[in-house]
Amino acid sequence: MADQDKRPKNKKQKVHVQSTTMQQTEAQQNGNTPVQAQAEGGPIQQEGEKRPPGQKKAKEALKRRGGEACMEALDKMWAKKEAFDREKEKKKEERFMAALELEKKKVEADLMEKEDKIMSMDMTSSSLTPTQLQYYQIMQAKIVARRLSN
Repeated sequence: MADQDKRPKNKKQKVHVQSTTMQQTEAQQNGNTPVQAQAEGGPIQQEGEKRPPGQKKAKEALKRRGGEACMEALDKMWAKKEAFDREKEKKKEERFMAALELEKKKVEADLMEKEDKIMSMDMTSSSLTPTQLQYYQIMQAKIVARRLSN
């Protein structure tokens, strides 16, 4: 405690918002102008005057605006990506359908080749057993019925 008493009281005390408003109201009650009240001990600002924003507030404002701009840019990029993905999926589906059609044509051509082979068999030769002859006759009948129905 004794050390605190020996120190010089040259330090300026921090001004709080509450204390400045109290000083202003006291100055108004006493009839002093804000300039006189400031001379008496407190930093009081005119009501119309505002201090320019400090560095911290200016940086925060930039960050906030930068965040909004960043979000807008991200939204635009995301929309582009979704559009690109939809287009990519559409092209993939088209390729799949083309490959499916090609595969159907190959299977159909293979079936036609086998059916032609069955239809062109020589049934008069004695190389076929009666069971084989009966099988090929049934298959020929089915092939003729299917082709006539289409």
